[in-house]
Amino acid sequence: MNRGGASPRPGVKPGPGLLVAAVVGIVAASAGCSTRTNTPSPASTPTVHETISAQSTVVGPSVNPATATADPTFVGQWHVHGATMDISPATATIVANNGPCGPGAQGMCHETDALTVASGDSAQLTLKVTAVTYADSSGASAPNPSSGPQTAVGDTLQLTPQAPGLLKATILQGFPGWVGGNPYWCGQGVSPSDAKRCGA
Repeated sequence: MNRGGASPRPGVKPGPGLLVAAVVGIVAASAGCSTRTNTPSPASTPTVHETISAQSTVVGPSVNPATATADPTFVGQWHVHGATMDISPATATIVANNGPCGPGAQGMCHETDALTVASGDSAQLTLKVTAVTYADSSGASAPNPSSGPQTAVGDTLQLTPQAPGLLKATILQGFPGWVGGNPYWCGQGVSPSDAKRCGA
């Protein structure tokens, strides 16, 4: 039944030629489809450079905390009876007499404390111990000759200027050997009267 009013198409009688043409068309179409499916386009293939770039953007910038530094007021060489202290912008070293060495060491022994600047400005400098070593008069490593409480890593002291060339130390933590001792350290420019505070 013709619903659209169009004239009916003439009937086509299938023959062997038409069937061969249809099969060839289907095979060719499927081969073309297979080729497009299995061969990715260059734009869709990631390169090594693209992969590295993607990974590098994930890593954030490294965070380095600001290092505290000593005010120039504190930088230099200081001394108190029986000990010296050298302060640089970021670190300090205290060398103190520890008396006669124990067995196996020679002569007098000394303690060396390595410190780092924990905080500082023109009014104060806070130093924290990072290492403690002992040596005899020849410079060879020696055991601590003292059997009492010892300076340890983490011990902390604070220095404050009292006058030109004169500092006062306050123990914030540890330093058992310094408790009750002379808190004054003398340096360059100290007056003769203030120099007496630092001992002989």
